Amino acid sequence: MDRRQEYEALLRELEETPPALEYTVQRAVARRRRRRWGRRLGIPAASLAGVFTAFVVLVNTSMPFAMACSGVPGLRELMAAVALSPSLKAAVEHDYAQYIGQSQTDNGITLRLEYLILDQGQISFFMEAEGPYTCYHLEPRLYDAAGEEWKGCTISNPVLDGGTLTQAVTVHVVEESFQIPEEIRMKCRVNAHTEGGEERRGTALVSFTVPVDTQSLNDCRSLPVGDWVEVDGQRLRFGLDSYPTHGRLTVEEHPDNTARLAGMDFYLEDETGRRYEDNPAGSVGAIGSRRMCDTTYFSDPAHLALYITRLEWLDQGRERVTVDLETGAVGGMLPEGVEIYTHRISDRIIEIAALAEQEEKSGYGLLGTGYRTEAGEERSIRQYGYRWDQSLWSGTSDETVIPDGWFAQLLTLEDYPWSTVELDLQFTQRHTLEEPMEVTLW
Repeated sequence: MDRRQEYEALLRELEETPPALEYTVQRAVARRRRRRWGRRLGIPAASLAGVFTAFVVLVNTSMPFAMACSGVPGLRELMAAVALSPSLKAAVEHDYAQYIGQSQTDNGITLRLEYLILDQGQISFFMEAEGPYTCYHLEPRLYDAAGEEWKGCTISNPVLDGGTLTQAVTVHVVEESFQIPEEIRMKCRVNAHTEGGEERRGTALVSFTVPVDTQSLNDCRSLPVGDWVEVDGQRLRFGLDSYPTHGRLTVEEHPDNTARLAGMDFYLEDETGRRYEDNPAGSVGAIGSRRMCDTTYFSDPAHLALYITRLEWLDQGRERVTVDLETGAVGGMLPEGVEIYTHRISDRIIEIAALAEQEEKSGYGLLGTGYRTEAGEERSIRQYGYRWDQSLWSGTSDETVIPDGWFAQLLTLEDYPWSTVELDLQFTQRHTLEEPMEVTLW
C-alpha cells in the first residue's frame, strides 16, 4: 500500500468519531471547571467533529501536513491530541514532534510516553494511560541526567482518561536561565480514580529516561517592547516572543499606574486577517508579565496588531478583604457584583463561596490563590472549584441558592481553626470593551 492509499484508508477511519474519543472533550471541560482559575475553556460537542473535518481537508490540501504524515508514527492519534491547539498542530506539521514510544507498567496500570514537542519555553509530553480505572491523576517530577530536580519551570499535574493519547504533562519555563537538558528523567506517581470517584493515591509509580533532540531550542522570533500606550486609564507597553509551540506577549506596566493588571483577554491579527488567540489549550494563561497566545513563528507576519477585548485591574490598597467565617461579613470592598458566603464543615475545615453573574455562560476567577491567617501566616489555596445552577450546603443553616445566570467559585481552607481570614482578590475592576482596542506591534 503506497502513502496515498494509507491516507485514504486513514480518512475512511476518521469518518466516524472513534469510541475512545467520543466524550473526551466533554470530560476535559468538566475537569477544567473543577481545577482552573480564571476563564473556563468551553468546547461544544460539535467541535470534535470539526477537528476531524479539518484533518480530512489538511491531508488532501496541505503539503506540510502530508509530509508530517509520512514522518511521524501513529500520526492520527497525535493530530487528534493537538487538533485544538493551532500552535502545536503547526509544530507537528513542521517536524517538531519527537517520537519516544516508551511504556512502563506498575500495579496493573500502563503509562505510555509516545511523543514530546519542545522549544526553549515549553515542553509538551503526549501520554496515554491504561488500566482498570476510570481516569488517572499524574504527579510528575523531572530530573536531569545527574539526578538534579528541575527548577525554574512549572509542571502540570493532569488527569488522563484511559486509552486516549493526550497532551498530558506540560512544562512552562519561568526563568530565562533555565536550560533544557539533553536527557530528561521523569518519575511519575499515578493516582487512580475509581468509578465511584474515589482517588487511590500512589496506585502506581513509573519512570522514563528520554533523550532529547535540542536543535530547536534557539528557535524564537521576537518583537521588542514598544512605546507606552494608555489602556483603560493606565499605561502599558507590549512585546512578543514567538516560539515554535507557543507565543508569549510581554506586558510591562508603568510604575506610576494606580492599579495592577490582573487579567487581559486579547488576540493578535496579521496583515492577512489571520487571528492568533490568547490563552490557548494547555497553557497556564500567564507567567509573570508574559501572557500566553498562539504562535506567529511559522507564519512570520509582515504586520501584527494586538486587540484587547477585556481587562481586569487590581487597585492598589484593595488587594485583600477580611472575611468573618462565622457570619460571612466582609471587611473591605469586594468587586462590584460579587458576594461571599461561608460554611464551616468541621472545626478546622471551612468552605468559602464567591458568587457573581456568568459571562458568556461561563465562570471566571473571583478570588485569588492566596490568603493570610489570623496568625499572619501566608498560605496558598489547595482546593477550589466551580458550581452552576444548584444550591450550596443543602440541608444546613448555611444553604445558599445560586441564582439563575450566576456561578460560584468555591475555596476550601484546611487546618484552619481561626474565625477570620484575609483573602486575595483576583481583581477589583473587570471591563469588557465595547470595541477591541488596537495596538500595533509590528
